[in-house]
Amino acid sequence: MTQSNAEVVQKFLEAQYAGELDRAFQSYAHPNFQWIVSSSNNDSLRAAIPWAGYTHKGREGYIRLVTLLFSEFEALEFEPSRYTDAGDRVFVEGHFTFRHRQTGKIADSDWVARVDMEDGRISGGQFYENTSGVAAARQTVSS
Repeated sequence: MTQSNAEVVQKFLEAQYAGELDRAFQSYAHPNFQWIVSSSNNDSLRAAIPWAGYTHKGREGYIRLVTLLFSEFEALEFEPSRYTDAGDRVFVEGHFTFRHRQTGKIADSDWVARVDMEDGRISGGQFYENTSGVAAARQTVSS
């Protein structure tokens, strides 16, 4: 039985948050996988959030992204709430609450991910969030 694109994306996210990135990539990702947080080629965004503003390529690039993110933030909540299959794209809506490990500040945001599909596998996509809130949670208080 063939899975719908929305089911593929849901299974990828489930595997990722179970700590099974190898399975996520082997089972659900296309070899040409690319992922962007917010916008690519954005120097001011890169200065504020070290994993945003870049195109993360392949499994290694994605692992770098999640390693940077979760070395700084503890995920208190990450809930996808709606998957919309739009042919060669799936849109996922959700909400997250993260706590910065150093500052203790909370980043709380609704989010949308555009997931690009090719031959029933995830070829890439883009994650849209409240980057201002994430950047603010990373900032230490100046004396």
